[in-house]
Amino acid sequence: MPGDTLLILFVQVSLILGLSRLVGLFFARLHQPQVIGEMIAGIMLGPSLLGWLAPEVFNGVFPVDSRPYLGILSQVGVVFFLFLVGLELDPMLLRKRGHAAVLISHVSIIAPFLLGAALTLYLYPIVFNDTREMSFKSAALFMGAAMSITAFPVLARILTERNLHKTNVGAVTITCAAVDDVTAWCMLAFVVAVAKFEGMPKAIYTAVLAAVYVGAMFFVVKPFLRRLEVIYDRQGRLSQNVVSIIFLLVLVSAYTTEAIGIHALFGAFLMGCIMPKGTQFVRHLSEKLEDYTVVFLLPIFFAYSGLNTRIGLLNNVELWMITGLVIAVACVGKFGGSAVAARVSGMPWRESAAIGILMNTRGLMELVILNIGLQLKVITPAVFAMMVIMALVTTAMTSPLLHWVYPSHLFRLKPVGAGGTAGGRRERQFAVLVPVALPKSGGPLVELADSFIGADRDFSRVYALHLRAPVDHEVYRSGLDEAESPRDEALAPLLAQARGRSLPVEPLSFISRDVASDIAATALAKQVNLVLMGFHKPVIGKTILGGTVHRVLTTCPADVAIFVDRGFRNARRILVPYLGSSHDRLALDLASRMARHTGARVTVLHVVPPLRSAAGRPLNAKEAVERAFEEPGGASPVTFRVVEDPSPVGVVLYQAQNFDLLIVGVGEEWGLESHLFGWRAERIARDCPCSLLIVRKAGATVAPSGAPGAYTRASDPAHPSADPSGAGETPTAAAAAAAAAPAPADQGTPAQE
Repeated sequence: MPGDTLLILFVQVSLILGLSRLVGLFFARLHQPQVIGEMIAGIMLGPSLLGWLAPEVFNGVFPVDSRPYLGILSQVGVVFFLFLVGLELDPMLLRKRGHAAVLISHVSIIAPFLLGAALTLYLYPIVFNDTREMSFKSAALFMGAAMSITAFPVLARILTERNLHKTNVGAVTITCAAVDDVTAWCMLAFVVAVAKFEGMPKAIYTAVLAAVYVGAMFFVVKPFLRRLEVIYDRQGRLSQNVVSIIFLLVLVSAYTTEAIGIHALFGAFLMGCIMPKGTQFVRHLSEKLEDYTVVFLLPIFFAYSGLNTRIGLLNNVELWMITGLVIAVACVGKFGGSAVAARVSGMPWRESAAIGILMNTRGLMELVILNIGLQLKVITPAVFAMMVIMALVTTAMTSPLLHWVYPSHLFRLKPVGAGGTAGGRRERQFAVLVPVALPKSGGPLVELADSFIGADRDFSRVYALHLRAPVDHEVYRSGLDEAESPRDEALAPLLAQARGRSLPVEPLSFISRDVASDIAATALAKQVNLVLMGFHKPVIGKTILGGTVHRVLTTCPADVAIFVDRGFRNARRILVPYLGSSHDRLALDLASRMARHTGARVTVLHVVPPLRSAAGRPLNAKEAVERAFEEPGGASPVTFRVVEDPSPVGVVLYQAQNFDLLIVGVGEEWGLESHLFGWRAERIARDCPCSLLIVRKAGATVAPSGAPGAYTRASDPAHPSADPSGAGETPTAAAAAAAAAPAPADQGTPAQE
């Protein structure tokens, strides 16, 4: 019944989409390409797992008569996927080839092709014996072409995520992969023609038609696409009419190559290749197409491939040994050929090995080719299963082997910095790293950074860092357009304001999967004194010191300041609560810097518990303030206040309404504790009426609270406690009342009230 078929199709597609997304995300968490998880999800739904564990469920969900519908959807998906791959392939990569790229690209095609054909000579009498149509010539050519493929989208995405795309290794590898992709598809078109048509006349006829088709695409269709780009530029948007014309051209091109005899996928791929490159026209077209293709149609292709993958056919030791031999030959041909060629061309062994590992990535492109071979009956189902396993293994091994052979510290900041680390701390007075996530946060952050540096421009540095997460479909798109973007939009407001202040800022921007770790690594590489970053509401939990902020606070080797913007304009009046921890002393130091450079008025609020003499040994708070604010040739404008109150947070919140900025150290005393997931909002951050700067001293710990004298315990042996009797800090009701008044306009040495 048609209705039953439609319902079954809905169930199949729902199951496919859900499982592929879950397994794909799981593998992404393991730092593997997401495509591996989606390929495995397809195999799990096939006879290799679901059909083996629950045959009745498998036959009920995937009845034989419903599979052709999945096959049609999968073919449509692959056609548009190959069009997307062609869109990502820049012909400039093929033209700008150096000596090393020329040698490596040729060897990385010839070596695996010859080894694959030679392997067929051994395997043909053992596993190539199913159909009459299967000839040694077709099988050998197909195995050679299948061994030669490199998954350009997956490889390019790995390069951009590891920020290798601008290094020598990345540039050579991307060029070689692009050449291999084009060459392999041309070889495959030839193999398909040979498999379909026996005899020289038909082969010549097919070759002539193919040449005419390619000429028409370049000299007729490509100029027409330029006209469509002009229409896009005039309208300023990608209209539905233009999109429908392009889709129609994709389908016509695919139909033409299928009718000629070189398979529909070649036509879709070539259509993508001739599209205008490096334009907003192509980028918007890609964004319109990729969600439906990648999220909906490609998982169906994986599932359909999984239905054809029967690992159970490998039912003896000999077949599994043959599978291991196939994997070994694939690695020797691709990895060995590329690495040796790179070494011969003059590259070091480490870089040569990295190129070989990357070129050995096969991914989804291998699966596409294998389905063509199975459809043409050039390979058997058993060989198909072996080659699928080979594709999974060679793709999965890329990331861990690359990390082992070419670890991150060898290239982490080379692509993004201009001239390395720019020296150490001894060569400059103060260096600030400003990580920026949202463009609007850049302005206040650069203003704060400027106030910390002041006139010490020649000896101080500011680094603006933007870490970009990979795009959603990172395993299908190379991401080269995003990685090569000359101006990062997130840093634009910060850089503009820095220019207005004549503040030199070095922009850093790269792709990151682990933002907190990369912030800490950049701070270490650049030898910064302070990491100044903004706060954004967490997705999980309520604490502002959670999530990425928590990880930066706990792993960063430099001092950290978290800025909470409450309509920040300038910092003319600064409040610094002080209870004696090293974090509080960092707050004093930063406030002192701002006072010296901007003339801001600073009020230090020292809160002591009632009956302090019974609570424990008190702090020499006034002396600490004097040390922080003493300046040769003059004194910073600071007011020192002492308040007796059992609730330090309450006093601070009451006072903060009279100030522009509150600088406070982390600590349990202030209700500011770092948790990955905190379910209770910090009161001082939630209720503070002014902008807030929460600071943490590098390498310091927060004194525990809850015990008697928790406010007054010093956490740094360099600042011993002493009884300041006679220093004017005796807590009285008058002092508490005076603390409620606005800061006076006096300047000079630290004052007391």
